[in-house]
Amino acid sequence: MKLLPISIILFLLCGCSMPVTTVSSVDSRPSIIVHGTSPEAELLVDGLNVGKAATYNGKPQALIVQPGTHKISIVENSRIIYEQKVFVESEVKTITVH
Repeated sequence: MKLLPISIILFLLCGCSMPVTTVSSVDSRPSIIVHGTSPEAELLVDGLNVGKAATYNGKPQALIVQPGTHKISIVENSRIIYEQKVFVESEVKTITVH
């Protein structure tokens, strides 16, 4: 009779040591990262203000966009300091402002 409880305990302990598999995937949605802007610079995508450009530096976040061509503008003190059309497909597009 003592063998049954010991067998159950051993079975439960062995279950704790089973390997665990974790699956993670890389976010491959089209996105834009902006480097080299001042904290005051605003980011416009297709004429729409999406906030401070420095927010989208990849740390902590990138701006997720629809696939295709987008007009990217960076405005600081009511002056355009960067403007370009970029094609974003399924990767991160990094824009560096000098």
